[in-house]
Amino acid sequence: MIEKLPSATEQQVNYVRIDEDKCNGCVLCMKVCPTKAIRVRDNHKAVIVGVCIDCGECVKVCPRGAVEPIINLTSDFEEAPYKVVSPSTAIYAQFGPDVMPNDVLLALKKMGFDYVHDQSYTSEMFNVAIELYVKENHEHGHSPWPLISPVCPVVVRLIRYRYPSLLKHLPPLATPREIVAREAKKRLSQKHGCSQDVIKVIHVTPCAAKMICIREPFFLERSYLDAAVGISSIHEEIIRNLKDLEEDTVLHHSGGIGLGWGMSGGEIAGLHMNCLAVSGLSETIKYLEQIEMGLLTDIEYVEFRMCTEGCIGGPLTVIDKYRAKHRLQTLVRLFGAERRVKYEYVKNLYDKGWFLAEREVEGFPSERSARDIKAEIRRRNQIEKILEHLPRKECGLCGSPDCETFAEDVVDGRSSLDKCVFLDAKGKEKGLQ
Repeated sequence: MIEKLPSATEQQVNYVRIDEDKCNGCVLCMKVCPTKAIRVRDNHKAVIVGVCIDCGECVKVCPRGAVEPIINLTSDFEEAPYKVVSPSTAIYAQFGPDVMPNDVLLALKKMGFDYVHDQSYTSEMFNVAIELYVKENHEHGHSPWPLISPVCPVVVRLIRYRYPSLLKHLPPLATPREIVAREAKKRLSQKHGCSQDVIKVIHVTPCAAKMICIREPFFLERSYLDAAVGISSIHEEIIRNLKDLEEDTVLHHSGGIGLGWGMSGGEIAGLHMNCLAVSGLSETIKYLEQIEMGLLTDIEYVEFRMCTEGCIGGPLTVIDKYRAKHRLQTLVRLFGAERRVKYEYVKNLYDKGWFLAEREVEGFPSERSARDIKAEIRRRNQIEKILEHLPRKECGLCGSPDCETFAEDVVDGRSSLDKCVFLDAKGKEKGLQ
C-alpha cells in the first residue's frame, strides 16, 4: 500500500489502524496499550481514542490480525531522481547463515535504489558520541543520571506522554538513522549539483514507529528521512535478489558492534561505561518509573527498547526474535566485538556539533494540563467516588482498559455507569451523583 504522508497542517495520524471487519472486540489490544488509548465501544469494535505512541503491542497481541501497522511512502518517492535506502541493522538477522551484511545491502540496491548507506557504521560513531557526552555530563552536569537512550522512538514518545519529567535525561543527540539521511543528502547534493529536496531517503524498518520520526522528529526541525518501508514487505524481493548478485562493491563497513545494534544490549555493547539494557513493554515501564523515583543514579546510560529483545522483536520483522538474536550474535563474533570507527575522527566531528540535536524534546499537551487546579481536584474527587463502588476486577467488559480508566471516562463524559456489568446501576447511581 502506498499512501501520501500527511502534511504538518493535517490532523495527527497513527501508524496503526484497526480493521473493523476483522475486530471482534476481544479487548486484548485495549488491555496491552501502555497509554490506554484504545476503547471497545457499543458496536464491540476497538477504536483508538487517545494518544497512540505506535509501540505495536496491539499488533502483536491481536489474534485476528485486525490491528495493522501502516507504513507509508510519499507519493513522489518513486519519481525522485536520486533514491537512497538506509536499512535498520535488524535486517541483517532476517536471512540465513551464509548471507553477509554486504550481500543484503547489494540486494537492496538491486531494488532500484541509486545508493545504499549502511547504518551500522554510523551507529558505531554514535557510540563514541555518547561516550563524549557522558564525559561532558560528568564535568558540567547538563543532564541528570542516568541518561536515557534517544534511539527508540516509542520509548521517547512514551516518556513525552507518561513521564515528561524524564525528558531532561535524554542526551540532545540526533539518532544514527537521521544522521545517515542528513549526510546522504548533503554529500549527494554536492556530488550531483542538485537540491537536497530531490534526494529521497527511505528507511527499512522493523516497526511502524519509525514513521513517527518522519512525521514528528523529536530532536530535529524536520526529518531528513522521506519514507519508511517494513522489512517484512520487501523480504521476499531481497531473497530473490540474493540469488543472482553480480555486483561486488563493498557497502558494509562496520565491525560487530554496529551490527549488534539490532538486538537488546547491542547499543551499550559498544560503550565503555556503566550501562544497562532494558527491553519489552512492562520492563521498560518498570525501569522508567524507577528513574522517575530518583533511583538508578549509579547508572550512566540506559538503553531502552520497547520491543522484547530489541528491534529484532519488531512487528515488521520476519524471523523469530530468538533466532534473529542468535544470527546477530554470530555476526558480532564474525566481524569482531570492536568498533571500526576512529575515535579522534569522531571526536572532531562531535566538537563541531555534527551529532547535536536541533531542538529540545517537549512533552505532549494533555487535557489535565489544560484544566485549572480546582477543576482537576473536583474531577479527581468524582473519580475516587466512583472507584469506591466499582468491583476493581479490571475485566475490560465496560470497554475501558481498567476500572480507574472507566471512572475517568464516566467523569469526562466518554462512558456511562451502566457499562459496568457488575454495578447495579439503579441501586448505586444515586450514591455516585
